[in-house]
Amino acid sequence: MVKRYKKRLGQHFLYDSNVINKIIDVIRPSKKDIFLEIGPGEGALTNSLYNVIEKIYLIEKDKDLIPFLKHQYDNTKKIHIINADILKYDLSKLMKSQFRIIGNLPYNISTEIIFRVITMAPKIKDIHFMLQKEVIERIVSTPGSKIYGRLSVMTQLYFNVKKLFNISANVFIPKPKVDSAYIRLLPRKTRFLNQNHEISFKKIVTIAFTARRKMIKTSLKKFIDEDTLKSLSIDPKSRPETLSVDNFMDISKNVK
Repeated sequence: MVKRYKKRLGQHFLYDSNVINKIIDVIRPSKKDIFLEIGPGEGALTNSLYNVIEKIYLIEKDKDLIPFLKHQYDNTKKIHIINADILKYDLSKLMKSQFRIIGNLPYNISTEIIFRVITMAPKIKDIHFMLQKEVIERIVSTPGSKIYGRLSVMTQLYFNVKKLFNISANVFIPKPKVDSAYIRLLPRKTRFLNQNHEISFKKIVTIAFTARRKMIKTSLKKFIDEDTLKSLSIDPKSRPETLSVDNFMDISKNVK
């Protein structure tokens, strides 16, 4: 067991067997599955998957954990260990077929990781992440909520999202200052007309929520006029947190 935990990497390792078993129950792994695990730590979840899957790739940033993982798994062809930063690693190297992604994500970069895997949505079968409870509540929030924002819109466009259960801080070593939760993301078929439309959508959402206190007729005036907003049944005086994913999709289809 690794005795030193790196705060700068947001390390909080899960050891509670009841929670691990609960995770396995909701993931429902099968022999044909190929997994990508982000931040395996000391392999608590990996060990539980080992006997019931075809292959698993472990991406671990902490170089000090690599010898520990290799000592456990070097004699098997099922497990491939990659010492890399998930935010920089070229995932297309791995994703030649549909992957299932799992991970206990570091709180400090969890949002960045989610935006990273969004780009690979067509190659993903499903995602199961353990995240800070507050982040999951933002992901699943609906228009009109104070926590509804860019993360909500972008994630819900690419995935059907479902919060599965809460996880107490007491089941981690070291104990974090916040509670966690578990979420499932199932890829959706996106409705973009082309790549330029997708780029426009991302730009519109980012700009709108960067100025979330402004009415959209003001924040998006360079992209769409009031008459066009009204023709889409969108109140020009609306603020971004009141608009649905479909509203943003409609706006992005009608940019100047």
